[in-house]
Amino acid sequence: MKILKYFLTFIFLILAGYILYFYVAVYSKLIPAIIDSNVKKEKAFRLMDMQKEIINGTEIYDSIPRKKSSSVILYADKKPVTKDELKMAGFNNCRAIRWKGKTRITIGYNSGFSGGGYEIEYVLGRFKLQPYSFTDVVSENSKEPLYKIIKQEVTLDKINYKEGDSIYGKIDFIMENNDFAPKKIIIYGNGYFRTKLESL
Repeated sequence: MKILKYFLTFIFLILAGYILYFYVAVYSKLIPAIIDSNVKKEKAFRLMDMQKEIINGTEIYDSIPRKKSSSVILYADKKPVTKDELKMAGFNNCRAIRWKGKTRITIGYNSGFSGGGYEIEYVLGRFKLQPYSFTDVVSENSKEPLYKIIKQEVTLDKINYKEGDSIYGKIDFIMENNDFAPKKIIIYGNGYFRTKLESL
């Protein structure tokens, strides 16, 4: 009986330690998201129903939903005005996977050889926003992007997602890119997105 008691105490201490570690090392560093179950009712999604999805270079067209997954506009410094500028700024899609216990939502584009955009790491109502990019060209001087977030707001329809769940959300951010110092580029992102949480 004592052995069982010690064993259960040991298990409890391990779980408590893990929860404390997760809170201090991960959860407390994330930003609170806005949880709004009505976000999926926004008019933007009805408009997206009438638009074709942008398919990544690594995806098979018939395996991807045909309706557009993102109305997010991403641009640097100057707001797009012309039809061509708006098309380029809106040339992205939304995908989500479960990654190391987090929901990873990406808004961007992947040609198969290179890609980039913005990533939301989401855990139980809190998030971290960061840029991402990759290329198949190997560089000796590759480094992490240098950026400073000026404004960030993420709205999602649920506090938690499991694989197979649909995700509806909105993003609004302003980010300062310092990769080309001393020049500072201001990046803006705003719009709605939706996808399904897939397994990796």
